[in-house]
Amino acid sequence: MKNRLAYIIALLLTMTPASALAMPWSWDMFLQPSCRAQKCPAPPTPPGLIPTTGDPFYAKDRAEAAKLKNPFPMTAESIERGRQRYNIFCATCHGDSGVGNGPVGQKYVTPADLTSAYVQSKPDGDIFYTITHGGLAVMPSYRDSVAQDDRWHIVNYIKGFFGRAAEKKPQGAASAAR
Repeated sequence: MKNRLAYIIALLLTMTPASALAMPWSWDMFLQPSCRAQKCPAPPTPPGLIPTTGDPFYAKDRAEAAKLKNPFPMTAESIERGRQRYNIFCATCHGDSGVGNGPVGQKYVTPADLTSAYVQSKPDGDIFYTITHGGLAVMPSYRDSVAQDDRWHIVNYIKGFFGRAAEKKPQGAASAAR
């Protein structure tokens, strides 16, 4: 008798429409608030995002970029911020000392020696342009990876910290470091 009762209940359950067995949470997607495209205001942009549209700085080529002035004075805070960002984005190729002895730089094409007189004599805008658009053939663009303000802080770090290291380095040491 028990088997027959279980069979009848199972048969009744399979014949019952699915909506009759629906739980209250199965209506959540149907009853949710929804906005039609272009009808509701856009949600606010989360802080810390790097814009990927437009070109936020005003230089069309390297010569024009060389005229740009660094908006951040070379303070200890700016150099420290640049050091943090350099260690994240640049040290893998240029190395901790800036001479191009990072792990990637040792395996592939040796990157520029940032302590060299050539790099240290470049205007801030030129270095900023290189970080933004990449180097001649090997260095990639970091426009989408590094925020614009952080690129200027990296320039301060390159000129401030590595500039002092270049002053202390003997003349023949630049070629010996490679």
